[in-house]
Amino acid sequence: MIELCLGTPTWQCRYEPEDLCDADRARLPVARAPRAERDWRVSRAAGSALRRATGAGRNAPLALSHSNGHALAALAPAGWALGVDLERCRSRDVDALAGWVCTAEERRALMAHADAAARLQYFYVLWTLKESLLKAAGLAFPAGMAQVGLAQAGTPAAVLRAPQGQWRAMAWRLPQDWVAAAAWRPEPGTADTHIDADAVHWLQPAPPLQLLGHWRTPLP
Repeated sequence: MIELCLGTPTWQCRYEPEDLCDADRARLPVARAPRAERDWRVSRAAGSALRRATGAGRNAPLALSHSNGHALAALAPAGWALGVDLERCRSRDVDALAGWVCTAEERRALMAHADAAARLQYFYVLWTLKESLLKAAGLAFPAGMAQVGLAQAGTPAAVLRAPQGQWRAMAWRLPQDWVAAAAWRPEPGTADTHIDADAVHWLQPAPPLQLLGHWRTPLP
């Protein structure tokens, strides 16, 4: 099961250095700007809460994304590849950015949204999905952005374009105009019944969620 936790700016008060993993403890002496320090504390507090709630060890690997005082932490079973991304829907030149990170098919699906707000949200669905896949697969940013994403984008038959393996991904709308995505590849041999939409669990109390999409790579 994929476990997720959303941290908000108030989570700074939950930050405890003694809960950090060994790698993060080694980074404690690093001087950070105030905003970077806030994001560090919120993201590490969310990760620590997730480890405690699941009984995972202090050094259990996490997937993290943070921005503007918010953070998304995720935990997967051992041997699974996992990546997450969290972005706020803010006005962007989506046409120009899509030309940089999207395929022609994805751009057509994006432009099919006549409403500007819907087009902006779909752009962030594509962006967070792509970043999640890059992080999970260990691919380079930004070079890999156009290499992953959706085939048959904008249709009910949409499937993931991803590196080799059986990948899954989901995207959500969160409060205050945030969009989040998670992408994962189970360990080879994992039964398919354990990697459907029910395999994702949010740490309680979970934020209000709107599912924006759920995809998989084509079956072999």
